[in-house]
Amino acid sequence: MPETEMEEKSMMIKKLGISIALSGVLILGACGEQNEGNSGESHQHDDGEALHVLEVELTTQPGPDELQDGEGFTIEAKVTHEDENVDDAKEVEFEFWKKGEETEEHEMFEGESKGDGIYSIEKTVDEPGIYYVVSHVTARDMHTMPKLELAIGDIEETEHAHDEGHEDSHSHGEEVSGHIMMADTVKSGDEVELTGHAMNGDHPLSEADVRFEIWKDGEEKHDFIDASEVSEGEYKASHTFTEAGMFQVKLHIEKGELHTHKEKILTVK
Repeated sequence: MPETEMEEKSMMIKKLGISIALSGVLILGACGEQNEGNSGESHQHDDGEALHVLEVELTTQPGPDELQDGEGFTIEAKVTHEDENVDDAKEVEFEFWKKGEETEEHEMFEGESKGDGIYSIEKTVDEPGIYYVVSHVTARDMHTMPKLELAIGDIEETEHAHDEGHEDSHSHGEEVSGHIMMADTVKSGDEVELTGHAMNGDHPLSEADVRFEIWKDGEEKHDFIDASEVSEGEYKASHTFTEAGMFQVKLHIEKGELHTHKEKILTVK
């Protein structure tokens, strides 16, 4: 074979090899771009889902600055999710107490659905003072607990200012809150589901160490039951009460330096 023809064939083989190599690079590049695009879409989808939080607007009628002791007023929670009203919430309860009664068991009132995502209760207080209301809302597999301060009646400005300063100085420690969700009366021998909600401000508190402490009135023995997180900020455990009587149930929530507890009185028949 002439030398010129051999050189031409050699050159064609080299060009063919380069073309194949370039094609491989282009194919790999295209695959890489496609995978990256899918990953980006998933990430964007995940971010989108995370933004669809349960929103609760807690208000009063008349407004919080116009409330008077001895006069009835309405407490409302407007519940929305993805900009749509939520009229089928699993739970809407209002926790109400006067300042200084933090360690006592607070009154709990079930909210009445009024439509358009609004749940409300009617309330009257006999004494002026600083009061607090927390709405416990469970819907769309989420839980939130917004808190509102109410200055009711004629309160001395200095007292109010002192109270506000006192609140602010302890706000970091009071950001974490808990809520026990269970019936007030249960039957002896039945396995009872214990549900606790942990919040840091208005946001669910995840990955916390949560347990229930249970004991019968007048007895020294206390049972401690670890709870598992089943959804963001929601923790569950189970317990069987083997005898009738009055029991105390205490929810313990710990995460790092954060700690709080909540108590509930339970009747076992």
